[in-house]
This record gives sequence, C-alpha cells and structure tokens, in this order.
Amino acid sequence: MNSRKELINHSLMTGKIDQYQEGKRDVTFRVFRFNPQVDSKPYFDDYTISAERGITVLRSLNYIKEHVDATLSFRAFCQAGICGSCGMRVNGISKLACTSQVWDELDKCREPGIIKVEPLRSLPMIKDLIVDMDPLVDKMTRYSNWIETTMPLPDIGKKEFLISEEEFHKYDKATDCILCASCVSECSILRANKEYVSPAVLLKSYRMNVDSRDALHDVRLSELVKDHGVWDCTHCYRCQESCVKSIPIMEAIHAIREDALECRGPKDTSGAKHAEAFMEDIEKKGKLVEATLPIRTNGMVWTLRNLLPMAMKMIVKRRTPPPPPLVKSAKGIKIFRAMFREMSEHVKQDHQKSQKK
Repeated sequence: MNSRKELINHSLMTGKIDQYQEGKRDVTFRVFRFNPQVDSKPYFDDYTISAERGITVLRSLNYIKEHVDATLSFRAFCQAGICGSCGMRVNGISKLACTSQVWDELDKCREPGIIKVEPLRSLPMIKDLIVDMDPLVDKMTRYSNWIETTMPLPDIGKKEFLISEEEFHKYDKATDCILCASCVSECSILRANKEYVSPAVLLKSYRMNVDSRDALHDVRLSELVKDHGVWDCTHCYRCQESCVKSIPIMEAIHAIREDALECRGPKDTSGAKHAEAFMEDIEKKGKLVEATLPIRTNGMVWTLRNLLPMAMKMIVKRRTPPPPPLVKSAKGIKIFRAMFREMSEHVKQDHQKSQKK
C-alpha cells in the first residue's frame, strides 16, 4: 500500500478505519458531577464522543450538553481565551477549556483516551463545573483592588490622567489578568488556608500599588502585610506555572514584599521579621539557623505557645535542627558573602533609581 487512497480502501474493506489518519478519534470525557439539590456526594459521568483534530475541550463540552446530556453545567462565554469564564481543571491542571486542545490533552491522560474534567479548587462549588467566585471578589474588595485617583475632583472628566510609558511597563503584564482563577485553584496555601489573600488578589494589588495615579497605596499595603497576606506565600510557583496568560505572578508578589520592607521596615510584621532573619542567616553562614528562626520571627511567647507540642514530637523522633553553635558556615562562605553584599548593594541602588524616577 503505497498511497493514502489504498490505505483508506483497505481500512474500509477490513472495517478498521485508522482514526488518527482520518483526523478523528473517539474520546471519553470523565466529567465531575454534583447537584447539591439532588446529590448527596459528587460523582463522575463518562461521555464518549467522536472528536476531530483541532476541537477544544470547551467545544466538546458544548457538544455533550447540546446532544448528549442537557443537565451538564459549566460556565463559558467568549470561547477565545479572553473572558476567563471557562476556567476548570483538565487532566488535573487548572486552565481555560476554550484554549485547551483535545488532542493535546490526550497525550496527558492518566488513563488512555480518557480526559478528566473537574471544577476549580479552593472555591465553593455551585453545580458540576461551576464554582462560586464571590469569595475571590470579596477579597478583591478587602484589599482595595481598584484605583482611587489622586486627580483633584474639579479636574476629573476635563482631561486625561496620563502616565509615562516607562511606568506603564511596570504593570503592563499584570493587566493581562482575566480573573479565570486558575492560579487560585493551583495555590498550595489556599488549599490549606481559605483566608489567604490568593495570587490573583496579590497580582491585582501590585498593579494598583505601582500606579502613580493611585491614592490607596499605603492603605492597601497595610492590609497586605497582615495575617493571611503577602508574607504567607511559600514560593511554590504553582500560580505562575498555571497562569493562562503567562503572567510573572511571583515577580509581583516579590515586589510587594520589597515594597513592604522599604516602606514599613523589617520589624513591621512577623513576615518581615522572617525575611530579615533569613537574610541575616544567609549572609553570616550561607545557611539557615532553623532552631532560632521561629523565635526571631514571632518571639519567645508565641513560639512556646504554638510550637512547643510539635517541638516535643520532633525531639522524640530525633528530628530537631542543630543548635546555633553547631551550625557551621557553608563552604566558600567568604566568596559567598562578597557576592551577597554586592547583590544587596545592587538592589539598594535599583531602589534609589526607581525612587528618583
């Protein structure tokens, strides 16, 4: 069989049509289902459809809803990766259904030919693939995720309030956020602490804080450094890895922390003290002195009240960190200290330049 035509004729005669060759194949969508008015617990339904090459997960779900099961519920609007409505977990990763190609997802399936579709995590469930976005909106309200203009009231509406191109570039990428909540779903802290500010709100807060036209910088920053705020981020980078717009979210989070240290000082909150203790240890020994880190961060009283039971368990299991005198400096510490101080000086100079601008 040297030609495509001969191959197709052979397939028709034998009753075996190569679905890959024809650009189609049967795909099973294992979809999360839950109707709180009817169901006592969630479950999964399997839907098998013939999917063409180039079809998206959202188009497949639309087909299932229109032709197979009208009770299936999910959000969708623009179908072009703009509105963020169709955020959901596909094969265990939070993303937009409208930009996720079925054939690409088939290569990521844990079970061959079965694409698993679930709702976003860390947000209350409403029905099937629909989650409640109100908790996220409430946090945006708490952290003042809007611009309160510094323009005098009589001038509002009479002229444009312009900024320089250089300033715009500081938060240009942050403006691409479409609030799809994929980063919220992937955040490891939110899964353990629902009160955590969330990556999406931190990104929006950064965007507002670096805008010179905003009058709420200090108010917003004072909220961000409180409990469940910016210092609770564990740098897992899951938010940035899952961002459907490839926004450097961690850069925004780091910028807020630097802003907090610069504006409020290293002794302002436990998070700031924690960061300062890290820097001191790294500069002195090139490694952390873990035994005293909780005390330097939260004080002796807090440490005894909150960590003593865990410390006793660690002692029993012989998992305690070495006491400070036994923590030896890392190899090549002199060279490292010189590099560290040079880097710190560069950071200081960058801050001074940004202030002048």
